[in-house]
Amino acid sequence: MMTTDPERLKTGLENLLDDRDYLYRLVSTIDWDAQLEAIRAVLREHRRSADHVSTNIKELEEEARTYQGPYHDHVVDEHVDAIWRSTYSDAAISLSAVGMIVPTLETIFAQAFRALGDKYVAKGIAPPDHKRWRRAKDNPERWNVQWYFGKSDAGVDIVSGLPQLCDATGVSAHLRPDDLDWIVALLSYRNRMFHGGFEWSIPQRQTFVALIAERGWDQYFVWSTTDHEPWICFLRDQVIDALPDRVFAILGSLGRFTKALPYELMSDPGDEPPPDIPQD
Repeated sequence: MMTTDPERLKTGLENLLDDRDYLYRLVSTIDWDAQLEAIRAVLREHRRSADHVSTNIKELEEEARTYQGPYHDHVVDEHVDAIWRSTYSDAAISLSAVGMIVPTLETIFAQAFRALGDKYVAKGIAPPDHKRWRRAKDNPERWNVQWYFGKSDAGVDIVSGLPQLCDATGVSAHLRPDDLDWIVALLSYRNRMFHGGFEWSIPQRQTFVALIAERGWDQYFVWSTTDHEPWICFLRDQVIDALPDRVFAILGSLGRFTKALPYELMSDPGDEPPPDIPQD
């Protein structure tokens, strides 16, 4: 017999679903599994290419060390040139990685929050009390992850806006302790790489060096140097390799958040039990 009990309707088939499947209740237009597997495949090819370059550099280094013939200087120059070229190829891999993964994260959060905001409006329910809502009031961008609402002004600033919206909605409680820090680090790096290329201006390099030190981001980034000064900033290899898995974990967190949302907020009219029919 089909149940009309709202609580049983709410729990339904939950034991058969992965956590991230619940996010489809907010966003049903993104195939994140397919996106992340495609990204994983590209990253795998990039890693093979980088490993090949690394092997070639080691072989040239060994040849430069052991070769004593008339072309020794040429062999040394070839080794130096290979290292020089690898700096740029490694930067290209970092830019490609962050350029694929950050937009994926951004659209998932953006669409989920927009859909959540629409549900709050449609049901006439106020979101959890938070300074973002008090500052934003009826601003049409209040559910936009690109926007940050400060004490006296508001504007486009996804590096601050996305964490603020996560806090305002309660998503933060479902994320791992370092997830938002990791996301902010990637956003900050993505913005600099997209607008500054591989070789940022000297002030930009100095600013990011200071930011890495302030935020403890050495675990994410490593620098090449020239004349003992920062030159090109890379994502660490282990960070790149783990990108798809970290996003999968965040999808699970967003799914658990969605699963925990109030039934009265998430239910559709068709979910409501039929009215009692009087018995003759």
